[in-house]
Amino acid sequence: MIELQHRAVPTAALSQFVAAHPGLSPADFSSHAFQPVKLQVKADLNADQGGLCAYCEKPLAPSEGQIDHIKPKEGPEGHPHLCFSYSNYAHSCINPKTCGQHKKSGLLPIEPQPGCNAEWVLSTDGTIMPIAGLSRQRRHAVVQTRDMLGLNKDANLVDERKRWLASVLAVGQAQPQDMHLFLQAAPYRHILATALL
Repeated sequence: MIELQHRAVPTAALSQFVAAHPGLSPADFSSHAFQPVKLQVKADLNADQGGLCAYCEKPLAPSEGQIDHIKPKEGPEGHPHLCFSYSNYAHSCINPKTCGQHKKSGLLPIEPQPGCNAEWVLSTDGTIMPIAGLSRQRRHAVVQTRDMLGLNKDANLVDERKRWLASVLAVGQAQPQDMHLFLQAAPYRHILATALL
């Protein structure tokens, strides 16, 4: 998962839209009037996330994917007051097996933010597992987050992470001094780093 740090100053068009439309509701997020703002927000999120999906870390172009509400805007665990809050947004791929589409309106126990990968590790088979030694409660939070996002559900995603991990390990053996540069440009770089600790 991306260790997401949102920009301090949100997308100007978003701030202007919110100021010009008091009393916004979650239904307004899908309105025709908000669509141009969404495109700008998505591009900014993509830059904040280094061109990767916030959840699975697959490469994602600024025009692709969707804006996912980290804390859902609707549903039993909804946070409608955060519907137009930039810090509650993540740029997510569109895949019914994974990420925002799979999470739907669930509330993640672990959100994409600094330190979010501290309790799981990428296994050599490409799956994401809780680290050893976690309390039962923390292990449950890790497994629940992973499963809500379907991070081990898509076989293609698991295989892709496995291939990238093999590449990272090969670089580490052949040119360890270049590991940092290699990881900076690699997809899955946040989860790949967990396998190297």
